[in-house]
Amino acid sequence: MENDKKSYMQKLADKIVEWDKKIDELKKQGNEATSVMKEDYTKVAADLKIKKKEAEEKLKELKGISGAGWEELKKGAELAVNDLSEAVNKALSKFKKQP
Repeated sequence: MENDKKSYMQKLADKIVEWDKKIDELKKQGNEATSVMKEDYTKVAADLKIKKKEAEEKLKELKGISGAGWEELKKGAELAVNDLSEAVNKALSKFKKQP
């Protein structure tokens, strides 16, 4: 059980790092965009950073919990990570369509 927990938490941490890189990529694109687009990029990047922080907080909570409590928090962490994933992918596709 302990190895499964560590493996799961590492998988979530790796995903968060991956999405953080994508958020940084969006910020870079925003810096290179026209002034009108910069606002959109900046707002989306800020929203994504908030979601990333929420996912990181859930991951921290998971580290200190075991047993049935861990299973409950795991569900919350999965929701936060899925929410972040969805938001990052949505932002990436939105800005790829922009000229």
